[in-house]
Amino acid sequence: MKSKKAVSAASAADERPAALPASPARGRLKSGDTRKLTQCEIVRSAIERDIFTGRLPPESPLDEDLIAKRFSVSRTPVREALLQLIEAGLVEKPSRQRAVVAPLDLRRLIQSFETLSELEATCARIAARRITEAELRNLTEIQRLSEAALAKNDQDEFGRQGARFHLALWRAAHNDVLFDITRNLAVRMNPYRMFQLRAQGRPEANNDDHRHILELLSAGKADEVYTLMRGHVTVQGDVLAEYISSGPRPVLYIDYA
Repeated sequence: MKSKKAVSAASAADERPAALPASPARGRLKSGDTRKLTQCEIVRSAIERDIFTGRLPPESPLDEDLIAKRFSVSRTPVREALLQLIEAGLVEKPSRQRAVVAPLDLRRLIQSFETLSELEATCARIAARRITEAELRNLTEIQRLSEAALAKNDQDEFGRQGARFHLALWRAAHNDVLFDITRNLAVRMNPYRMFQLRAQGRPEANNDDHRHILELLSAGKADEVYTLMRGHVTVQGDVLAEYISSGPRPVLYIDYA
């Protein structure tokens, strides 16, 4: 979908490209938000939300100037946000062309969650044998911050602390190769993981899992924490797939060729 040249001030809003739907309520940076989120994070999160909710269908163009105008920011945080979305696989930028929303394969997405669940479960099982007291204290503090964010209904902070929890757990396995492989896939999956936390009851269930995982790590129960972590990651893919399947309009293209 391409933008048309505005013919009058009255029609300018109607002719804005679909890739940048008007969103006055969240398009402006609020002083209360900027204390917690950078401009790049705000832009990236909003574009992610528009992609997942279908406001930005696959192959929609993403114009840097229009995005910057929407959020009242310079092009620098917009470019940073688009680069992060490209790294996550949500956006593509062909050579010498503007960025577009990437066409995504639901089957590959589910397979990625399946793979990540095994990688994270393996990290947890090894960490149960190798984690240090200092690492346990760090995880305990992260869990405390997560529960505080949940109590305040601060979804952004809860998501950040959840990501810190997983990162700390991977490091506690003390296996650099496993850490790198897990992190590289997790970076691409992070937008999907954050999105599924918006489903009703998911933040509470996610927090309960983290608390139980911490208890099992402290007790050195390798097999039990492997099983729990595997299910913890797998259900995230299940929740996302359920949302996509039951949504009012298609969000992802599916190519089984």
